[in-house]
Amino acid sequence: MLTVATVDNPVIESTGGNSILSNVAVAGSEQALEVSIFDGSIAGIKEVAGPAEWVCLPPLVDKHVHANRAFTLAGVKPASFEDAIALAMDLLERFSAEQYCSHARQLFQRACSHGTTGIRTHADMDSHTRFNAVQGTLDAKASMAGKMDIEVVGFASSRLDPAGAEGKSMIREALARGADLIGAAPALYPEPKRSIDAVIELAIELDAAVDLHQDEHLLPELASTEYLADAVSANGCQERVTLSHGCVLSALEPQARNRVIEKLAQARIEVVALPTTNLYLQDRRQGTPQRRGLTCVHELLDAGVAVRFASDNVCDAFYPYGDADLLDTACGAMLAAQLDSTAHLVAAVCDGKVELAVNDSADLVLVRGRSFDDILSRRPAERIIIRAGEPLEV
Repeated sequence: MLTVATVDNPVIESTGGNSILSNVAVAGSEQALEVSIFDGSIAGIKEVAGPAEWVCLPPLVDKHVHANRAFTLAGVKPASFEDAIALAMDLLERFSAEQYCSHARQLFQRACSHGTTGIRTHADMDSHTRFNAVQGTLDAKASMAGKMDIEVVGFASSRLDPAGAEGKSMIREALARGADLIGAAPALYPEPKRSIDAVIELAIELDAAVDLHQDEHLLPELASTEYLADAVSANGCQERVTLSHGCVLSALEPQARNRVIEKLAQARIEVVALPTTNLYLQDRRQGTPQRRGLTCVHELLDAGVAVRFASDNVCDAFYPYGDADLLDTACGAMLAAQLDSTAHLVAAVCDGKVELAVNDSADLVLVRGRSFDDILSRRPAERIIIRAGEPLEV
């Protein structure tokens, strides 16, 4: 359970509208600090004697989840990625908007209890489920107002091609109902490039951002990521498109891989790597998998691409485990990508932020521990969320 900060909590001293966080460390250091907060902002940071007892991080932001699917599967393990899709499509037809709201709210509450205060969730829609998941997710979002900043993606499922008339109509309707972004999975439609074109056209028409499940497979001959990067640049949509998964990059020959990554950098496309689900499903077979299935994290970072790590699926058909804890995700990404850089790991789960600075908004997460390596190793349950300088009760 989350440790809720109060005036009795020794890490926080509150007097007359001011607060002081004592004996905290920031990522990359074990030096104990005192952080003063005034009027919702960081007013000062200074070194103090003694060991650090808490690690102070920027807000945790989970850039890719499927909240409406969360906690919908118990005891069933998918045999493959294709099997997971079939299981998910069967399950999704069983739920009402109210049930989807319950699933999503549970996911949001779990994530918030672990220190996450920003989240982007993909809400399924197609001709079978219509807008039940979208509406349920929007209702769950409303219930978390003041605690979490939530973006809802109107996600066209494998049964709803954005290139078709119904797909375009439903995407328009999802945004009209309150969804924030357009989502789709081009590799699951008959003509991926045509679907990419349709999504970009809709993004321009609706002045919306895009988050695509892009090339979630390991088949180079089916890759369309390079086409996506070219289309984004050609249509002036830089910084409006997020590429989630990108597994196929790890299967490309080095020359092709480097060319595609350079184009992603030029198009300023953010990449969200999903270590848990991709490690669980990619190259899944009878024996031991030979490929990790994770996108090329080091190469993307070296090219200047913004890389984030996210939870993706939690106790559903694609990943029957998990609890939406971004420290678990960061630990998994560290292992899978062999990424030891504290700065890169923190940036990947804090939406690009790493350091604290005077005049920053006092939106923080405190985790009981001596250093970032310490909390990554133990993922302790004791956490305190601070929003605009005030402790948040969850």
